[in-house]
Parts: sequence; structure tokens; C-alpha cells
Amino acid sequence: MVLTKETLDHIVIAQQLKNNLVDYYKKREQKYKPIILTKYAKNHDVREDVMANGIDWLIHCYHFQKGDTLIDRFIKKHCALSELEIQILEGWKNSFEGIFEVKATEVDAVRLFNLIDEMEYTAASIMGPEALSRLKNGDLIMSRLILLDDIYLFSGNMYLLPPDDKKNLQELASKIVQSNLSVKHDEAWGIQNKYRNSFITYFGDDLLILPGHKLDETFNNFNHYHMPTNIPKMQFPDALTCNKTVGLIFDEKEGLNFYPDFASFMAPFNDPKLLEAEEYREVIMGYLESDSISTLPFQKMVDKHPENSRIVFAVLFNKPTWDNDKDFNELMEKHKDAFLKKEWVPTTLPHA
Repeated sequence: MVLTKETLDHIVIAQQLKNNLVDYYKKREQKYKPIILTKYAKNHDVREDVMANGIDWLIHCYHFQKGDTLIDRFIKKHCALSELEIQILEGWKNSFEGIFEVKATEVDAVRLFNLIDEMEYTAASIMGPEALSRLKNGDLIMSRLILLDDIYLFSGNMYLLPPDDKKNLQELASKIVQSNLSVKHDEAWGIQNKYRNSFITYFGDDLLILPGHKLDETFNNFNHYHMPTNIPKMQFPDALTCNKTVGLIFDEKEGLNFYPDFASFMAPFNDPKLLEAEEYREVIMGYLESDSISTLPFQKMVDKHPENSRIVFAVLFNKPTWDNDKDFNELMEKHKDAFLKKEWVPTTLPHA
């Protein structure tokens, strides 16, 4: 792949931005170096190359206590940055390390195969094409990649690995994949729990009812509270916002769920006499028969209104002796068995 003149020009801009970021770090080294020593280099000899990669890691990967990054702080302090420069910097917050095999070399870029995610990448050097002159087909390297336009740039030190070690490196890559999956799974649960805690703090409960047309505005305000910077605006589908009311329940296990016409569903559990109206019966039975609604809204009603929920189910199913402890579980097993057997995983949520 031959890089376009525009991309080559952007590499020059990227090189200057990277130099400025390193200078920004060095002016605050006393403040930031301890983070590198305790979080990145704690199991390494503090060599020059380790510190250089530690600075690179701090720039591209580390999140401070408030959720911001060093790039965020750099952008905030440099108001004269152009839109292009900000766009490049924002892209750099999604970097990754890999063990790569060089598949092809060009004048100013190389094509790489990542042994970890088994994907191909085209990469150039932030230092210019001369930095790639030592690479040849079949070489194995370890490095970080950062995004620029439709290619990637090498960032930090590039380590050439022994070619005879390919089998061992493939085994290492497999172990890294498994380790990353486990770590990401734990991190994802942590992110979801933090997001849920923010929801409860902001709204005062894990259950909220909104007018459908207020969903976008309310939720964007909440997301800004949860993480003030770099949260894209959300726009919910018309099928949800067109409802008179939408219920939100943020469950510790199931995550955040949205329920159309939730006020009508919930009303009889506050006042069972409303079941005299067919419209309320239809909403509850619709929830019960839906393949996309779990046991959660029903369990919420039983927990919040145990006696009223007993009356509601007794009326709905013409069973005066209804017992929540016994009959409710049987009802859920009959209509929601798939959800009872489901192994829940964390949902995708804004990071914090």
C-alpha cells in the first residue's frame, strides 16, 4: 500500500503532536512519573526503553480517577488546536499492543498480521519511513499501534523478536487472548456497576419512568453527569420515544432495560382496582407474553408491592388463593424460563 499525500502530511502533524504530548508529560513528570513506576513499570527494570514505553502507555491508555486521559488534559490546555489535530488525538485514545508478523513491506508502510486478534493492519511509523527500513517479510515484532486516517502508526518502542520463536509467540498470544477476555469481563462488570451507581445517585432509584419524548434529553443529561467529557449524544429509536411513558430499570445483573408504556404496567400494582379496565390487563399480559421482556419488571413489582402484586395476579389468573412465594415462581418458569436460565453478561456502557 502506497500512502496518499494527505496521509503523509497527517503523519507529519502526528509526529509534532506526539512530541508536544511528550513535552507536556515532561513538564509534569514529577506528578505523572509515579503512575508509570507503580502501574506500568513495577515488574520491570526501569530502563530507558521501559520508561519511554511507560510514557507512551500513560499518554494513550491510562485513565485518571475522574475518567479522563492525559490526551484529554492536553486538549483542554491547548485551545488553539485545529479540528484535524483534535480528531487525530481523539483517535489515539483507542490504541492497542500486539505481536505482529510482517506480511509485506512498502516504501512508507508495512502490512502486519496480529497474532493476538488474527487481523491484518497497515502501519507506518510516526518517525517516518526510514524507521521501517530494517523490517522485512516474516519479521516478528511487538509494538503499540495508534490510529491515523485509514492506517495505523507504530507508537513507543518497536521490539524485534527472534524468528525461531513464532510457535512460542503464538502460544503466548493465545494466553494473552484468554487473559484479556477474563480481564475485560471483570472490567466490564465494574464499568456497569459504576454506571448503575451513578444512575441511582442521579435519579434516586434504580427504577425511573419518563415521558417518551423526554428520553433523549434526560438520558444525555445523565450521561454528562456520569462522565462530563467525550460522551456522544444518544438518540433512542422512535419506537421507544413515541410511547407516552417509558420505564427504565437498571438491574445489577441484567443491566439497563427500557420498557414502553411502563406507567400503565405499573399502575395496577399501585392500585389493583385499575384491573377493572381491560387496557391495564392487556399491558401486563403483553409484558408476560413478550419474548424480549425478562422477569425483571414483574420481580420489581413483587418486591415493591408484595400484597398488591398478589391481588393483581389473583385477579388476572382467577386464583383467589394466589401465593407469591409459590405461584409467582411457577408463572415465571412458564413464561420466562429462557431468562431464568440465561447467563447474564455486562452490557456495553459509557466508560468511567
